[in-house]
Amino acid sequence: MEIELKLALPQQQAAAFVKRMARRRTLKGTSTLKGTSSARGQQDLVTRYFDTPDFALSAQGVALRVRRVGRRWLQTLKTGGERQGGLSQRAEFEMPVSRGVPDWSRFPPEALAYVPEALRAQLAPVFETRFHRTAWLIAGKGGAQIEVALDIGEVVSGERSQPICEIELELKAGQPDALFALALDWAAAFDCLPFDVSKAERGVRLAHGIEDAPVKSVPLALDDGMGVEEGFAAIVQACLAQFQANLPGVLAADDIEYVHQARVALRRLRAALRLFRDACALPPELLDELRALAAALGSARDWDVLCGETLPAIAPHYPDAESWQQGMATLEARRIAVRTAMRDALVQAHPGAWLLAMQRWLLRHGWHSHPEGQAVPAAQRFVQLAPLDAWVRRALQKGHRPIVRGAREFAALTPARRHLLRIAIKRQRYAAEFFQTLFEGKRQARYLAALRDAQDSLGRANDAHIAAGLLTAAGREAGAMGDFVLGWLAAKQADAADGECAGAIRAFLKSKPYW
Repeated sequence: MEIELKLALPQQQAAAFVKRMARRRTLKGTSTLKGTSSARGQQDLVTRYFDTPDFALSAQGVALRVRRVGRRWLQTLKTGGERQGGLSQRAEFEMPVSRGVPDWSRFPPEALAYVPEALRAQLAPVFETRFHRTAWLIAGKGGAQIEVALDIGEVVSGERSQPICEIELELKAGQPDALFALALDWAAAFDCLPFDVSKAERGVRLAHGIEDAPVKSVPLALDDGMGVEEGFAAIVQACLAQFQANLPGVLAADDIEYVHQARVALRRLRAALRLFRDACALPPELLDELRALAAALGSARDWDVLCGETLPAIAPHYPDAESWQQGMATLEARRIAVRTAMRDALVQAHPGAWLLAMQRWLLRHGWHSHPEGQAVPAAQRFVQLAPLDAWVRRALQKGHRPIVRGAREFAALTPARRHLLRIAIKRQRYAAEFFQTLFEGKRQARYLAALRDAQDSLGRANDAHIAAGLLTAAGREAGAMGDFVLGWLAAKQADAADGECAGAIRAFLKSKPYW
């Protein structure tokens, strides 16, 4: 059973990492560089991955490879296992072979069970990885032994290639917490990010020509046999996974959807933490860091919506195209500056270290103790161990009541109270989506649709309000087009409040709770 934590390392930090490791005391032993018994090993590795023409093995989460290590060949079969926040646990079968193709006679029966005999004849090389590995065997926390491997190279499929620069921490002896203790230090020092995508998966994507893309939230597979803390951990894990998957794009890509989806992930996480706050409270320091990350993303997303959605919809109605383009150029420059500031703020916040700290907290079941180290009160512990389904019904009803009150009084609500109503609707929508698999039927679908429509209509009104604020702050920079847009937005806000928003709220009041 391989237990490993993987970190993506910025290429420009590789030399600094090697220097750090050169100052560290190493252990004598055998590393994964088979045949290398020194404390530190360096080798160039070429690995061939095998699959069927339709990638049947990778579809089952299985990776089959043959690797050349010096003059020797090793074959390895890895299963999918579990992967969360860079940490993976999976079955691995590895042994020497005489040449660079799989030798099925060498695998034990339990490995052969993962590859049906009918598939074996169809297997052929589908991509390669070529990288230089530097490995160290070191002591970790609590007497753990950890092999640290720095891999720098590329994954290649035909004419396509993708760079590799990553650190793998493999647990040889001890507890997984020792991996996090090391990784947290390096994430802060070298801007590492936890990374769940294996070299095999990157090769499959490359072979298929699949480009990296923003990642949306996916439905959770909860069941009513879970306890409250199990449900909490699964929900938090899903939110962290979405944020982690979008973070590299936020930091390096131009696609604005990465920022949107990263922000959605943090909003869902904050909603989950609020929902479970009486049972599983997050330590204050992790909560403060979460708020800082959310704040860093917020302004960039507001400018993306203004320049990418709000203004293009108004542009056809403006009479002077040249004046519009001049104003847009000024606002785009402001948007770029805000995005640069966001990335600087994110780097300063060390999001990789925060993600690792969150994963470590989940692994330790940190909600079992208060921050000051005292035991959890009996009443709170009772809630943690309670069945999830009964707790969910109460939670959904608790979130539903204030929305109904606000919806009935909607016409008389001030803009500030309508904003609070929108937030309550958003939180209830996230809660309903978290627990969607615990319920069935058309009433659930109608309720969720009504929540989404209400949130979207109020959200558009809020976008107009934020856009007006940004344009007002920009002052005369936007020129005449700014004044035109401000007037347009004021009219739209009034129409939305009395029309679209009011209609969506009335539709919500007609929907019935399904729990």
